[in-house]
Amino acid sequence: MKKIFLDENVFFAATFSPTGGSSMLFELAKHRKVELFSSLYALNEAKRNILLKGGKDLLLRFYQLVSELQAIDQKKIDEADAKKWEEWIVAKDAPILISAQRQKVDFLVTLDKKDFKSKRMGKAPIRFKVASPGEFIQSL
Repeated sequence: MKKIFLDENVFFAATFSPTGGSSMLFELAKHRKVELFSSLYALNEAKRNILLKGGKDLLLRFYQLVSELQAIDQKKIDEADAKKWEEWIVAKDAPILISAQRQKVDFLVTLDKKDFKSKRMGKAPIRFKVASPGEFIQSL
């Protein structure tokens, strides 16, 4: 079974669009086709953005999505560790890479193509593939 780390924007998209590709990942998890992972860092960022752009009414949907996670990396990211990743990714996204590495996932799924699909990132020493929700689903 594939282990997938979800970036903040996947939760955001799935919360706002129950029928899109991001939501489909959670359906796959419900049917035990994939295992979903994320981090407290990503979840806090998702919740903040959902509240900012959609309000409290969408939090129930967000919490339902979170309940499908296999595990949540709750370890704080050390600044020195995050700095090491700045050669490959912008500082705000380093905690995502670190958490995905810690959880030994097969894929990091994100909608952030600009930062995670850059030439710089192509040279990063990671043990997983980076894909959009659609790219991941097509790979099955």
